[in-house]
Amino acid sequence: MKHILIILFCMMSFFSATSVFASNKVGIAIDQGLGVSGQLMDISTLTGNELLTDDYINAFIGDSGISADYIFEQGHFSEASIINWYLGAGVYYNWSGQSDVGVRLPLGLVLPLPSGWDIYGQASPALGLKDSDVEMKLDFAIGIRYEF
Repeated sequence: MKHILIILFCMMSFFSATSVFASNKVGIAIDQGLGVSGQLMDISTLTGNELLTDDYINAFIGDSGISADYIFEQGHFSEASIINWYLGAGVYYNWSGQSDVGVRLPLGLVLPLPSGWDIYGQASPALGLKDSDVEMKLDFAIGIRYEF
């Protein structure tokens, strides 16, 4: 029951974002289990049709845990490439099995699709705390989102 209340609270706060984060994306993904993926983007720094901005947060709420990443660097591989890359820093909490909490450094790729859709994938080296032990691990995520 506690996990359901946490998920509902986080989903409500995601959809009631302030006007600073006026362009949002939501979709499904596999990250901390299967769940809801979202992106809060600061559109005040967007220019023209350019979708890249320096200020956005990727969030995930799943059946095994929750995560949030602040994206601090991003770009294109080349002028002709439609695939974007990003690098961020974030935190996670995994409640499946033995609970663990930690920090991570996601490195991802985004493929923009027509009509506001995008597909993303990321690898996240993580440093976690589990039962008083510090462990390193590598997490992966993949998902699809729609901008509204």
